[in-house]
Amino acid sequence: MRPKLVSGSCFIAVALLVLALRGYWGSAAAADGVRFDVSLRKVTLVQASPVTCDYLRGVGAVQLCAPAPEADQAFSMLCAALPLLTTAAIFSFLSGVVTIRSPYGAKGTAAALAGASFAAAFAGTAFAKISMPFALYVLAEPTFQFGGYAYKSAWAAVAVLLFAAGLSTTSMMLRHT
Repeated sequence: MRPKLVSGSCFIAVALLVLALRGYWGSAAAADGVRFDVSLRKVTLVQASPVTCDYLRGVGAVQLCAPAPEADQAFSMLCAALPLLTTAAIFSFLSGVVTIRSPYGAKGTAAALAGASFAAAFAGTAFAKISMPFALYVLAEPTFQFGGYAYKSAWAAVAVLLFAAGLSTTSMMLRHT
């Protein structure tokens, strides 16, 4: 039963992390009615014809991607969130595969991968949560609110990975199969 719970949790976390990597985490609305949607890699000015900038690659409408003045740390944290969540998805997938392929011989490896996946997902989500409202120049004036499905998926993935890491680690320590 334990291998099915751990692998199932890991694969659910992968699906949730993919949603978190692809969708918008929140939006900011200015007093003049201008709205921006922000994801882990893009800022979109929502209007009749949306204008988008990819701030990790500097592609698109680069005026939307400019870091806020004196916000180098926040911008760096925001840029680190995407690789951390990508790493979490990879480790979670590997933990699920290792658990299925070798449920008895590689419990330590599966537990280590699940723990590393949880740590990366938590760090990436926390980095994005802390830095997103302050990192970009266009978000300095408008009020930023989290609440996109990607933001909720990231926190759900963190919870599922905490369960998988805890279950696999305690099972390994208690030598349960």
